[in-house]
Amino acid sequence: MSPSSAISNDDTTPTNTDVSGVASEQLNGPRSVVHLGTIAANYRALCDFCSTSETGAVVKADAYGHGAAEVAARLASEGCETFFIAYPREGEAVRNAFGPDKRIFVFHGLTNDSPELIIQHDLTPICNRVEEVERWLEAHPDRPYGLHFDTGINRLGLRLSDLAEVQGLTSGTPPILVMSHLACADQPEHPMNGQQLEKFREVVAAFPESKASLSATAASYLGPDYHFDLIRPGIALYGGGPARPPELRLKPAMSVTAPILNVFSIEAGEHTGYGATFEAKYPMTLATVSLGYADGYLRSASNYGFGMHEGGPCPIVGRVSMDLMTVDVTDLPEPPAIGSHIEFIGPKAGLEIQAEALGTIGYELTSRLGGRISREWQDED
Repeated sequence: MSPSSAISNDDTTPTNTDVSGVASEQLNGPRSVVHLGTIAANYRALCDFCSTSETGAVVKADAYGHGAAEVAARLASEGCETFFIAYPREGEAVRNAFGPDKRIFVFHGLTNDSPELIIQHDLTPICNRVEEVERWLEAHPDRPYGLHFDTGINRLGLRLSDLAEVQGLTSGTPPILVMSHLACADQPEHPMNGQQLEKFREVVAAFPESKASLSATAASYLGPDYHFDLIRPGIALYGGGPARPPELRLKPAMSVTAPILNVFSIEAGEHTGYGATFEAKYPMTLATVSLGYADGYLRSASNYGFGMHEGGPCPIVGRVSMDLMTVDVTDLPEPPAIGSHIEFIGPKAGLEIQAEALGTIGYELTSRLGGRISREWQDED
């Protein structure tokens, strides 16, 4: 095959103008499709699986890259009453998605700018230090709040040694929620799970009027002892995360594709990409794809990741650069057309399989996807 000319990914090209016979809308860069109906179906499945507890929704980090406002609105229509974000500044989009009737908790609690935003968007802080509890109760004694106790992850949260002091501080205005977070929930047999469970039971006993929440996604799979009043699924809503019980059927909700800009041949001994990290052992057909680390697709995919084209695998060869990568299309039945799309996340390129190839987890892969990737939301399952 003779090398074909590279085609510029120029968003100024008129939408319906053909470039070398290819409709230009196919060449305008990577795109994602978020299936809101799938997220809703995953939510319903989690509600059924943890039927004795309320199922909330973690929509921080723009709903792990899926669109916080769109996801929150869809889940609110499914009956979700409780949402979680990390920063108060994430609250505006979520609050505007469904109005005043739902609860939005802020994991990071009180930061320098948070009280104003918390009040403005009717958010509920989760206090992580004694000073935060004192500050909130002094300024807003009539407004709800939550408490996060660190039971062993040693990251964020009130210490168990603070329990008696906090219990005294809050005796007149108890929190509406007490929570903790497991360090090793994705390892069901890890002894820390049971140890943290027992410590959290101490916390729950100290606040009998408050709802209790211990389980994020992975902990929800450990069984009813870990569910308490409210579970906090995040990645499970989006169809990713650790191994789950076989009866819990969840589907990935996002697909990411990118267009082919060039198809060309190289001979044995030739290289591709920066640093010449890939050398062809035999004649190959390669395709240059409009996706790179500036789009949030990890550079660690260099020589390890893969895409799919009409069901056929396309291994990434050479380094992932800022805007481009190169994939091996030698073994496809037919050379792909310029402008056709390679799937990097989706039904054929499973999220967690792809993440493992990149040396990471699905959480990072979806939440890092950048603003240059166009997004479309579809409501069907």
